[in-house]
Amino acid sequence: MTYLETAVRGAERLLLRVPEGLFRFLGVGFGGLAVDQSVLWVSEHVGVPFAAARALAIFVATVFTYVLNRRFTFPDSGRSVTAEALRYFAVAFAAQSVNYGVSVVIWSQAPHLPHPLIAFIGAVVATVFSYSGQRFFTFAPKPEPEAERSRD
Repeated sequence: MTYLETAVRGAERLLLRVPEGLFRFLGVGFGGLAVDQSVLWVSEHVGVPFAAARALAIFVATVFTYVLNRRFTFPDSGRSVTAEALRYFAVAFAAQSVNYGVSVVIWSQAPHLPHPLIAFIGAVVATVFSYSGQRFFTFAPKPEPEAERSRD
């Protein structure tokens, strides 16, 4: 077996271990990051202070990613849109709190860094929390009611 064949097989084995939907989640996340960065840039350029601009950008990006993740990333959970949205925003709030906290701490310690870089670092840290929560809580299949299980 050649080196290239070994590398390809290793890559195939690695890809088989990637959690379902992770690449779509990351793609949606990059789109959300673009929305986040755009809102941050526009907000700051119209005079909104960084901390408030950051909060607004996170909120708008969260709405954007909810819509796309619900449509493209995760299978139907069997919950109503309202129930799913409430779960999504609860997880997103926790993840974006991490995002916001990391952003503000970095900004307070290194205000000379470009704000888009600070926001990007916050988003990367929050992604770990977000994917896990969305996959295993928000979009986890709804358990069957007790009555339906007893009939089987």
